[in-house]
Amino acid sequence: MNRGRVISIALMFTSAAIGLAIGLVAQGGGAAASTGGAAAGSASSAHAATTALTASAAVPKFVLLGCDNDAEVAPSDISNCGDGAAGLTRLHWTSWTSHLASGYGTYFLNDCTPTCVAGHFHTYPALVALWGSAAVKGCPSERKYTQMTLIFTGKRPPFYQLVNGKTVITHPATLTWPTFP
Repeated sequence: MNRGRVISIALMFTSAAIGLAIGLVAQGGGAAASTGGAAAGSASSAHAATTALTASAAVPKFVLLGCDNDAEVAPSDISNCGDGAAGLTRLHWTSWTSHLASGYGTYFLNDCTPTCVAGHFHTYPALVALWGSAAVKGCPSERKYTQMTLIFTGKRPPFYQLVNGKTVITHPATLTWPTFP
């Protein structure tokens, strides 16, 4: 390996180290990083590394949109936004990341018998997973989860589906649908 190549590699590592040090100091709340003894070329490399670090640090906030389109992070309740006949309550989140939000709570469902107004609410323990991603209109720093999966850990709610023109009632272990709204 020739001397010029060794110097080039050393400058790349030096620039990366300076950029990393500046980023760590900035994240840790320190005042400013000193680059004493660095070459003039390294200063511009450090600035470029800091700019790249700052750009990658602007990770979007992941939210769930509520009924009035207010962005919520780790809400304690989720409503179906219609008549309130179904939803989740007493939610406890164990994870809320850019890939997946997971937790547990209680799914509630109105049986609408004899009517929805006079119906009875039934509850079902469930694990909750929010996933999928889409931009939040008008909020470039936010992304919303687009899918919800419920895994029922005990008694399961009825699910009505049309099969060959007849309504069939099943009790699935999991349900997945788009988040509301």
